[in-house]
Amino acid sequence: METKRNDYLVSQKFYRYLIPSFLSEMAMHTGIVLDAVIVGNLIGVEALTAITLTNPVMQILHIPGLILGLGGATMAAVWLGERKLKEASDMFSACVIIGTIFSTVAALSAFWISEPAAHILADDPELFPMVEEYLFINILSLPILSLSVLTCEFMSVDNNPDLGAWMFGIAAVVNVVMDVVLIKFFGLGIRGAALATVISIFCGLITLIFYAKSKERMLRLYTDGIEWFKNIFEALKLGTPRVSLEVMQALQIFVLNTVVLEKLGVEAMEVYAICLNTLIMAELLAGGVISVIPNICGVLFGEKDYFAIRRLMKKVLILSGVLILILTLVFLIFPEDIAIMFGMHREERIPIAAICLQIYSLSFIFYVFNEFLQVYYQTILETMLATLDTILEFFVLLIPLTLLLMHYYGIYGVCAAVPISELLTIIIVEAVRKIQQSRGKLPQEGLLMIPNPEHDDSFDVTIEATEKNALNISEQIIEYCQARNVDERTAYVLGLSAEEIAINISRYGYKNVKKPLIDINLSRDGETWLLRIRDDGIPFDPTKYKADEEEKFLLGGINLIRGLAKNFTYTRVLNMNNTVIEV
Repeated sequence: METKRNDYLVSQKFYRYLIPSFLSEMAMHTGIVLDAVIVGNLIGVEALTAITLTNPVMQILHIPGLILGLGGATMAAVWLGERKLKEASDMFSACVIIGTIFSTVAALSAFWISEPAAHILADDPELFPMVEEYLFINILSLPILSLSVLTCEFMSVDNNPDLGAWMFGIAAVVNVVMDVVLIKFFGLGIRGAALATVISIFCGLITLIFYAKSKERMLRLYTDGIEWFKNIFEALKLGTPRVSLEVMQALQIFVLNTVVLEKLGVEAMEVYAICLNTLIMAELLAGGVISVIPNICGVLFGEKDYFAIRRLMKKVLILSGVLILILTLVFLIFPEDIAIMFGMHREERIPIAAICLQIYSLSFIFYVFNEFLQVYYQTILETMLATLDTILEFFVLLIPLTLLLMHYYGIYGVCAAVPISELLTIIIVEAVRKIQQSRGKLPQEGLLMIPNPEHDDSFDVTIEATEKNALNISEQIIEYCQARNVDERTAYVLGLSAEEIAINISRYGYKNVKKPLIDINLSRDGETWLLRIRDDGIPFDPTKYKADEEEKFLLGGINLIRGLAKNFTYTRVLNMNNTVIEV
């Protein structure tokens, strides 16, 4: 029998969620990259520049969906981990309803903000018409875009990560097809590019039908009895780092686009637009790995499973780091080919674009680590550090450095400012973390800020799901309790509880599984002992079975537990059975 905890179950869920998360990011960002490539080649690099110039306005208008989706889903994940199903459903309901209302109001603004915004973003006579037309169509589509982003986050948390991948996969395929049809065959130019994006998002929403019918989902959509202000406040609080990111990034792009366009000219802006679009490729590779953090880590944090969090974060950092280093090498070796791929066909500009891409690619590794810090700190509810990292990365450091280096080195300086600011952001944020930890204002347990296993006195094991091991685990728990002077009755109840649940899991939870495992954790929370039992077998809720089912299930001991335990709860989270007994 294995007497130590391993991360097999959580690792299985990491890869289970990683694949759809990675495919979702790949589908979404591949669609964006291909969209940029098609626009650059079928319409011209000027059209790609016009689309890039619209990004600040679109980022600001996307904020309602992003803040409610990311903040609300993160809080819902923590509540699911704490077995607060009603609160999690209330959060889901409030975010969907409020997000739809806000995005609809924002969409109506297209009729009066598109033209003045286009004048501010691009007063160039060639770029202005394209910017205005692209803005108008995309602003009108905000309700469906907001709904897709918001529901994708909640679906991933709610046992349906595959649907998010399908949503963006469908959208990416439709976008590419419609780009070619509307631009090449119908000759709609940049209007066709905008319409293709809207049509593709609408087609992706078909996945909501499957989510509504899913037997695995635990979140429900309510319209009555919701604590609106509490839920929205919690979502806004957790979404603040993302809002800061969007606002700072929008301001940063607006300021830098304006400065580059005015000081260095349209030709330099075209090179800079290509560099900005290549960052999507870094997000495509590493973002898919990092985006599993809120879905899995949020639940683990709610369950206080610090062992699993530590193992999960190690996997995220290693995998995202390897992927981004490979991408950086590609940019360093083939910069000219990448410039040509994005529509740069003027021979005199290709060498300049190639050098800029090489310099810019040096920021990828630091960008990914900053994204990791922002997402992780937000997930463990340390929003101050996440917000600080965002503000430093996208505004406070980057703009002054860009203006300074541009003065001396032109477009090369603009690109060099990015890796320098990314690295300085990491140094400053980590310095602040260590100072705050030394003062006792943050958890004093390293980068991850969770209890060190050496200081965590808990019984934490993984066993193979067999009846023999289930009987042995009872003895081990009783011995563990006796060594800590726990009274005999409490020790017996905890040992019996683990034995009964584990026996039922081994008998009925798995069918034709080579390695059926059970995670068992016993820890103390004040005067209460918490026994957590987790497995990835078929859905099995011991709290709902009744005495008349004892012929089918071995539930005599479980009925005894009901009378002895303070609380006896069950949730199906991350497609795993989670049973918690409080004594």
